Amino acid sequence: MPNSGVTKENGDDIEFRWGRKRGVGTKKGTRFYESFVYDGVEYFLYDSVFLFKNGEPDPYFGKLVKIWEQPVNKKRIKVLWFFRPCEITKHLGDLGDCCAENELFLATGEGTGLFNVNPLEALGGKFNVVCTSKDERNPQPSSDELKDADFVFYRTFNVVTFSVSEKIEDTISGVEVENLFNRKNLHNPIVVPEAIQISQETKITSN
Repeated sequence: MPNSGVTKENGDDIEFRWGRKRGVGTKKGTRFYESFVYDGVEYFLYDSVFLFKNGEPDPYFGKLVKIWEQPVNKKRIKVLWFFRPCEITKHLGDLGDCCAENELFLATGEGTGLFNVNPLEALGGKFNVVCTSKDERNPQPSSDELKDADFVFYRTFNVVTFSVSEKIEDTISGVEVENLFNRKNLHNPIVVPEAIQISQETKITSN
């Protein structure tokens, strides 16, 4: 597919191109993809990504679990969220004392806060998170992978019951858990760059 331009909020045009197509939707003109290149970075399904909200210094972290284009060139991504300990402190209780400095909690449950649908242009970049769960379905990370990780996770936070668990369900938001665990064919992680500000409107607030 030929390159197509994408315009940032400041009016600058940046490189964009779709990767491998995954399928078509029931709505005419909707196409799903497995990858794309945006602003010099190649993204794949189930990559760990971050987004910024205008006026806030810290990013939001999540997993890229769906990529598609709607009619009239509307590019969309579905992001399954991670929570930082500071975001769920009041629900951790004594568990908060054993949180690693770089630990994240994977969202689970069926409710507000589990995921968001965002414009593709809201992406800030990729980061490297390693799952340390002892679940037999999770390929265990090497010492080098742990050393290189920006973050680790092995617990979930339920957005409905506000509870923390080390048990990870078979599917989360329709995604098979194997796609959320470590992968042996990991693409090279991208170092988190300086904050890229996006408007509040591009951070979707409903499921």
